[in-house]
Amino acid sequence: ELVRCAEKATFGDGFEVGVEYGPLNNKMQLDKVSALVEDARAQGCEVLCGGGRREGSRGFFYEPTIVSNIKEGVRLFDEEQFGPVMPITPYKSDEEAVARANDSEYGLGGSVWTSDFATGNALASKLLAGTVWVNQHTDLTEAPFGGFKQSGLGREFGSFNVASFTEVQTLSLAKQDV
Repeated sequence: ELVRCAEKATFGDGFEVGVEYGPLNNKMQLDKVSALVEDARAQGCEVLCGGGRREGSRGFFYEPTIVSNIKEGVRLFDEEQFGPVMPITPYKSDEEAVARANDSEYGLGGSVWTSDFATGNALASKLLAGTVWVNQHTDLTEAPFGGFKQSGLGREFGSFNVASFTEVQTLSLAKQDV
């Protein structure tokens, strides 16, 4: 089902109605995503769909890509990629999945996919990431947004944003005799 969804994706100007994927922000980012996928291929991971630049497109388009048989130690698994690439790795228990996700030095965002809403909510609350979605991904609202660990400090949007630009100072003055 994931492969089918990725293969039918629509590309173009991200501001146009109906477009699901716009370009990456620059050539350096396109090259980074390409290198991460090529490294995964070289290490024996299977690219189920995509895996390349979008042919015939003006701009820095990369095809939605799904990579399986991936594990820790592969750059695509270990690094933040900021591209339309989904690495898929098996796990034996929910606890193992959470532990492996939290073992990363990054924590910008993550998602939990499940048919059981209560389980999804419980697992999401255990992930060390700034935003965690259940049964969706990158649905950005005006809620505070930012990462944990090496994925950044502070938050965008709302009062948390203002607080990140504030320095708190404590003044302690000795009481004087009047």
